[in-house]
Amino acid sequence: MSKLLSDAQNKQNEFLDKLTSSKELQNQRPVFHFATPGGWCNDPNGFSQFNGKIHLFYQYHPYSIQWGPMHWGHAVSEDFLNWQNENVALAPDSESDCKGCFSGTALEHNGKHYLFYTGVVNNGKADIQNQCLAIGDGKEYKKISSNPILTSSHIPFEFNIEHFRDPKVWKKDGKFFMVCVIKQKNDCGAMVMFESSDAENWTYKGILDSSKDGFSKMWECPDVSVIDGKDVLIFSPQEVNENYELGFHDGNNSVYVTGKLDYHNFSFKREVRSENNYTAALVDYGIDFYAPETTKLSDGRIIMIGWMQAWESYITPENYSWSGMMTLPRELSIKNNRLYQKPVREFELWKKDKVLGECKVSEKIIIANNYKRSFELDLDFSALENQKGSVKVILEKNKQRVYFKIDLDEESIFFDRSTSLRPGAIKDRRAKLRIDGKLSSVKIIVDTCSMEVFINEGIQTFTNSFFFSDLDSDLVIENSTSEKLKYGFYKVEQQKN
Repeated sequence: MSKLLSDAQNKQNEFLDKLTSSKELQNQRPVFHFATPGGWCNDPNGFSQFNGKIHLFYQYHPYSIQWGPMHWGHAVSEDFLNWQNENVALAPDSESDCKGCFSGTALEHNGKHYLFYTGVVNNGKADIQNQCLAIGDGKEYKKISSNPILTSSHIPFEFNIEHFRDPKVWKKDGKFFMVCVIKQKNDCGAMVMFESSDAENWTYKGILDSSKDGFSKMWECPDVSVIDGKDVLIFSPQEVNENYELGFHDGNNSVYVTGKLDYHNFSFKREVRSENNYTAALVDYGIDFYAPETTKLSDGRIIMIGWMQAWESYITPENYSWSGMMTLPRELSIKNNRLYQKPVREFELWKKDKVLGECKVSEKIIIANNYKRSFELDLDFSALENQKGSVKVILEKNKQRVYFKIDLDEESIFFDRSTSLRPGAIKDRRAKLRIDGKLSSVKIIVDTCSMEVFINEGIQTFTNSFFFSDLDSDLVIENSTSEKLKYGFYKVEQQKN
């Protein structure tokens, strides 16, 4: 073990020791979302199933709650909700990655766990990016001696070699395929594709897809999957200009496209998205959702997890020892050519003590008083005939407040954290309601410092994080429609494996 890897592990062990002995630190943390034991995390990496467990790696800087030289943290789970911290998997400790181990993916091959990642080095003029490989047994990982396995020299045209990253690798028909993202000479993003017979020696095949219509600049974190027979690309474009009608917001977005991946011509033909009549649509419409990654399980499910924080709006309280968390893992499906997301089915086992009730016309009621923020609230709109007015769900305590609003008149959803502990640069987010017809259901899952909303069985999601000074708060529903609104409330408590 290198000194850099050993130092990172010692720092993680220090955080784990403090966490074990401190109830205050434990109470700051989410109950059923993954968060690093201490330090900074961003993109999920290497999300995969190996040796019967779910493995989650992540971009990790263990020395502060700010971004720093990137390592790969590592955790495993059997249910997507109870996470066990493993040893730090990668540190920037070799000639091929001395400036950082950036994002990538993992897969099983010949009984081993292969980690593909971007290694950052300096060529004397700038930090440049290449693709590297480490192989392990689920516990420890060793970088291969021939790293990097892919450099800018593999691509037969000029591009910005400072932006060549985030390998996504999969197997098909006995071959390995990889896509990475690059910044072209025109500053726009593109997804380039490679092929290999052994996962170590790669051949460039072509540009799979690229930024179109001035939609964005650099892309990040490409993901390729087949969902219900449909080829799906997911990626995170940067420097997007806000377009409310299309659904895009300023800055970093995460989008999906459907269509056909042509393995003969190594290209992707996009379909027009029904939710906005464009060829790409947002995966999630909230403030805090970025860099999602999928994996296919042995039972056939496609599961996605994302980073629940925004680059543009840092809100971690100064007294916290950790920063950044992951979304609740979500099962993906394609129905009527729309992406649906729902919490992993294992989450149902954590729900208990269901309470049914109703909020009358023009009524504001407290559902839970001074209650720990670990619950699910289901709102039933199916009986509302005229679909007019609005409903607001509020969390508040000692003048700190966040709320989620469904406005049926404007056909919009809205989240506001402007009076939370640390609202950040982005204090609210409004999005168009994109449900293809009548609003029927809204599922709101709250976990200590996050709110994930699933609309109409997950045809649209809306993810936001926030912080309060107190762990407990009041949960309030305000019904401004002209009809009674039924709801279901569940406590969510940890279930040990």
